[in-house]
Amino acid sequence: MKLAIDIVKSLLLPKLEKDTSFDANQTNIAFWETFTKAFLDFEKDAKPVYAAIYSLGLKDAEKIISKLDTVYISFIKELTENHVLGISSEANDYLITSKNSTFEKEVHFFTDLQNAIKKVERKRIKTELPKTFDKLNFALSDDVIALAIKKKEREALKDKMHAWDEELVATEDAPVYSVFSKKETKIISLSWIKYAAAACIVLTAGIMYFKFNTDNNFVQPGDTNVVTAEAPKMETYPLAVVNSISESSTVIEETSSAFASKPKMISIVKNNQSLRIASIVKAIEKYQIQLQKNFPNHKVQDNSTIKKLNDTIVSLKNEFELLKIREQQYVFNGKSLILFVSSTPKENYVLLFNEIYYLKKADGFYKLSVSQEPQNYMKETNSAVLNDLKEILFRKYGI
Repeated sequence: MKLAIDIVKSLLLPKLEKDTSFDANQTNIAFWETFTKAFLDFEKDAKPVYAAIYSLGLKDAEKIISKLDTVYISFIKELTENHVLGISSEANDYLITSKNSTFEKEVHFFTDLQNAIKKVERKRIKTELPKTFDKLNFALSDDVIALAIKKKEREALKDKMHAWDEELVATEDAPVYSVFSKKETKIISLSWIKYAAAACIVLTAGIMYFKFNTDNNFVQPGDTNVVTAEAPKMETYPLAVVNSISESSTVIEETSSAFASKPKMISIVKNNQSLRIASIVKAIEKYQIQLQKNFPNHKVQDNSTIKKLNDTIVSLKNEFELLKIREQQYVFNGKSLILFVSSTPKENYVLLFNEIYYLKKADGFYKLSVSQEPQNYMKETNSAVLNDLKEILFRKYGI
């Protein structure tokens, strides 16, 4: 799983570090292992991934969540590329076994692309090779090669091409007539054919792959070089952010000695989700209308705009469900308490009694469990404990 974890960290960590409340100590090895395993199933169930992001106590967790779809696609593309290159990975084995649709689509794309390029390039080499022979520049630039392959593969390809350079045979003293032209030309060895074919195929693959990722429209080359018509553009709608308020609060403790120890302080972060939830409901409605208006029959399964709309609707529905669940949960690590609310209460009291933390809400007292993961509220029902908590709160604040 190390390969997958490294890819996830390289994609997600720079985004997390932009959040002013991000604490790198919370993203230890255990966190990345748990997150990566959940991320592999992101398209089936996004809730565990959202929960992991919320557990970090970020100032704007929703901003990170809104980017997860893009991060996920990049993550799968990286794993697919390694798979195509023959690099084994536990993550890739899992994606194959679980029949991950995004992974399968990327594998099919690379396979189809390779077959299409070979078909076109066989014809192009036959017609273009004699014309370009005298103009050949054996030193391909890094910028050009980088369109198709990454640094590791680029260096390997350049090493092969330099080796082929040494095999090239050009017999100046024995002019012959080319099979493609009546003019005298040079004898071209099999090594040159390998060199030219590799360069043409790689460069064409890079250009086509770059174009595919730029405009999201797959161009399938063939004998007629027909390009599919561009689908209607997807209109996007803005979402409200969660309003976060952070404050420092004193932990209320029962003291039996005359000299009270230094009071414990705790940070309480209140995430008001009401505007975010309302904007998600409105956006889902608009995306559904857009889908019905532009694609009433929904039959074109391979249309990228339809897929984008469907994926966006599913993602928003998942987040809506998660936000509603969050209102029944909290995150408490012993130093900070994160609350998910629809209305921001004026006061929240945290008490420490018999080495157990309690949160005072309007309808009672709730035990707090120390954990990096969101926890469900557990209301205290023991009458004796409730009386003691009420007495401590009364002595401190008279309420």
